[in-house]
Amino acid sequence: MCYLLRVNNLEPRFHSLEEVRALAGYYLGHSLRRFRLPRSTVHYYWRRLSSARVDVPVSGEYAVDETRVILVKGVVYYLWVVRDLNTGVIPFFMVTEARSGLDVLMLVGGVREVELRVRGEVLRARYVHDGLPAYNFLSIAGVQHEHITFGVRNRVEQVFRTVKHRLSGMDFHFPWNSSKWSLRKWFSTYFTVYNLLQLWQVR
Repeated sequence: MCYLLRVNNLEPRFHSLEEVRALAGYYLGHSLRRFRLPRSTVHYYWRRLSSARVDVPVSGEYAVDETRVILVKGVVYYLWVVRDLNTGVIPFFMVTEARSGLDVLMLVGGVREVELRVRGEVLRARYVHDGLPAYNFLSIAGVQHEHITFGVRNRVEQVFRTVKHRLSGMDFHFPWNSSKWSLRKWFSTYFTVYNLLQLWQVR
């Protein structure tokens, strides 16, 4: 947990083991009732992480998938996740209100921006995905892709299971005044933590 704070240049305003455990508990979706750390302090660090940028290693081989996760003000939102098949990190995600070919093109563009920032070049990417017709637009984007039902594509399904487990304590919805922007901020923090933990495991 201290590693997460250090790499994001977040100076803790607390020092006890119980307080650090409380912050870790929120990341993992645990109840904070048994901890003495104010909820506002935990949320402060959560918001700070939403603007942190962690450059993750990318290999050009990705699994991509989307899932319906959120209903806010009667609007259904979909979470798209790209997971690197070799490094295990999430180089890109996005939240949309539809599952269209244009969304797929936006996703590829987002991954390419990450590749340029991290590697200095656009890689000859290869995507594996499910049978959603929108993924045919990957051919328009000029990238190799393959429809795979099981196998390596399960690695992105594992991410969705983790996300939905975290959301289960929220009854699969956010507060009534949430917006697409606030949802993206929340997921940005979540995947920052996810990637840092992935990188920590390989250190």
